[in-house]
Amino acid sequence: MLVKIPLLSFLIFGITYPLFLLLSAKDPIKHNFHRFQLGCPVVMAGLSIIGLWFYPVPVALSLKYTSLLWLAAFLLITALNWNKQTVNPWGIAIVALWGLKVFADIYSQLISPDALAIAISILSGFIVASIFYAMNLGHFYLNVHGLNIKHLKMATIAFAVLLTLRLVWNIFYISSGLVMQGGEEISLLHFMMTVDGFFLWVALFFGTIFPLGASYFAFGTLKLKNTQATTGILYVLLSAVLLGDLAYKYYLLKYSIAM
Repeated sequence: MLVKIPLLSFLIFGITYPLFLLLSAKDPIKHNFHRFQLGCPVVMAGLSIIGLWFYPVPVALSLKYTSLLWLAAFLLITALNWNKQTVNPWGIAIVALWGLKVFADIYSQLISPDALAIAISILSGFIVASIFYAMNLGHFYLNVHGLNIKHLKMATIAFAVLLTLRLVWNIFYISSGLVMQGGEEISLLHFMMTVDGFFLWVALFFGTIFPLGASYFAFGTLKLKNTQATTGILYVLLSAVLLGDLAYKYYLLKYSIAM
């Protein structure tokens, strides 16, 4: 599990993160903003794929080669856009969509072919990537003056929308989900009242409820056009989301709880 969590987390982050450049497709952010937004995820995804080759994980050799081809395509699209003032986000989107297929295949072989678990893992990846993107964008505002506030606002909205989707799913799943414990099937809510399920409350609070509620304050500072305060809030939200995401992944891999 200690190997699987970082491998999958790094890979889905590297795949989903560049997609948030689409938020500014109509009015691209200049001043070499795209360099970190492409360089960071390609390194993260690269570390994950290297791990697939060097760690004894149950992934088919053909899929390992496919992941290398995808990484090569990602490196190529990054190199082609590196020295440009703005990027072509749609080309990046095509590579990212291919990456989602690669992730789904790797997850199926590494963990489970369950479509629901794969979908929730992808949603989790989008949530982590969205807050990381929003935080980096907010930090960029501190270094480059005169940027339109709409870019940071759209990034924060995207983060809040993704969290809302997770919250709706969590409420439904807690009310209807079942878990195997001690050889018998019990309701997820009952499981969360046990010692083994206690940290699901931690995941729910730090991974969904707290960051969604705190987003209200981020929107408040955005209305005041105080990007420095907004960035500070986003830093806090990133810490909470990472803590919650770790707990979510633990229960997904150990108990097959797709929250």
